[in-house]
Amino acid sequence: MENEFDVIILGTGLTESITAAALAKAGLKVAHVDPNAYYGADEATLTLDELVAWAERHSSQENTDQEGCIKYDVAFQSAVEVSHPKQYTLSLSPSVIPAVGPFITSIIASGVARYSSFKLLGSVLIYNNDHFKAVPRGKEDVFRDQQIPLLEKRRLMRFLMFAAEQYESSPEFQDKGRGLFLDFLRQAFSLSENLVETVAFALAYCTSSDEPTSSALTRVQSCLRSTGRYGPSPFLVSYYGGSGELAQGFCRAAAVNGGVYILGRRITNITFNDPSLSRDTNGGHRYTLELDGFPEPLHASCLLSSLPHIPDRLRWRIVPDLPEPSYGQPFPCRVARGIVILDGVISPPCSADEESQTEQGSDSLIMVFPPASIKGGSDVSSVQVLTVASGTMCAPPGKSIIYLSMSLDDQEGNPKDLLEPYLNAILSTNVPPYHCLFQIFYTQHIPDHPQQSVPAPSSDENLWVVPVLPPDISHGIDFAAQVAEKAFWKIITSIRGPNISLDVSNGFWVDSMQGGVEEDSD
Repeated sequence: MENEFDVIILGTGLTESITAAALAKAGLKVAHVDPNAYYGADEATLTLDELVAWAERHSSQENTDQEGCIKYDVAFQSAVEVSHPKQYTLSLSPSVIPAVGPFITSIIASGVARYSSFKLLGSVLIYNNDHFKAVPRGKEDVFRDQQIPLLEKRRLMRFLMFAAEQYESSPEFQDKGRGLFLDFLRQAFSLSENLVETVAFALAYCTSSDEPTSSALTRVQSCLRSTGRYGPSPFLVSYYGGSGELAQGFCRAAAVNGGVYILGRRITNITFNDPSLSRDTNGGHRYTLELDGFPEPLHASCLLSSLPHIPDRLRWRIVPDLPEPSYGQPFPCRVARGIVILDGVISPPCSADEESQTEQGSDSLIMVFPPASIKGGSDVSSVQVLTVASGTMCAPPGKSIIYLSMSLDDQEGNPKDLLEPYLNAILSTNVPPYHCLFQIFYTQHIPDHPQQSVPAPSSDENLWVVPVLPPDISHGIDFAAQVAEKAFWKIITSIRGPNISLDVSNGFWVDSMQGGVEEDSD
């Protein structure tokens, strides 16, 4: 086996996999390594049996002392006998795909969309006054909603028109970007409290009432511009489990273009060979990677990795200038998560005037619980819920999967106790009630992206660590594509020089042979 490469990538998370596919398409020799035996890392898609094994592994508290890891505290797990466990595809990082944005651009430009399948998301529902209400998805829905007074409709439409355009220079936005988004909606557009909650938590997908205006408006604009591209919903749902399946698709694209994949091998050592101390170190390659059971090490001039794989002695060399999400809010330190399998398909009842707003024929939807919306729930954090079923090939017919997530920040508590009131509210919407076949609740601890305390010499700027994918159901997936694009250009210019000339009309998906765009036969 050849052991010299241009770049070694550690971890097969979504960001790393997009980067690997782009670099391989550009003609670089890529080795992609993951100690796990499956693709996707912390965004993996697992069968039910694999998820149980994953939970047992993390319940034993193994590897919880490793700095920089995403850590999991599995607090509760229960199951009855579930038939056909291999027909379930369960995501560790559930997400939907905005119909307009950096990720959808990447999946089309890379060609991965040709062998992936997607479905339009159904309704977005918000919980208010002990029932779910469908969130209007466009101008027609707003004016058809009989529960919104005419004056409120005009104020809401004024805000939507404002958010859909280039609002940065508008008088309403001036000097208000750092203020609270909820206050901005009240003061600049005089929206009622019900509409303020709907816009903030079911259109901007804020995780708390403390969200700043600038980042929330960016996500509102993304939703508005995505609506109508493929249908009335701004989001697509990937078949077979979401982020993990998409990561595997990009890995497949990298392999087609010559990428080498090594999974299930423990990393035993990473060595940096400083070229300034030797005229010839491993043919000029700076990094050497040793794997358990491999007779020869791998060599490369560049290294891209998720943080857990970087030894402490190399962390000072990390260049911490990969981007924060342009749409984003601050990452929470901890997230309470739940995965529940139901013997039934979720379809919360809507009133008669809302039935026309509900996406017919879709068994996937988002439900949002604003802070203080439910007795026994959180007063400071919203809860986001994604449900999927057989329509996206994630579960057998007649079964559905519920993903619950809540940012904790300073809150303490058992994730089961924190999330159970919301699960009960969902289950109570059906008569007779749904039956839970499987439940798991756990806390996800998210490390900070490292900050470099000692500036590294320019010759050492060839080690990059990708930030953790934010735990964001609605827009976190775009962050992966943003980081991957910046990582791609850094590696390309590090290897080929800053003056390289490439045709960038297709973004960072350049063709290796002519330096241009690969023609799409479709």
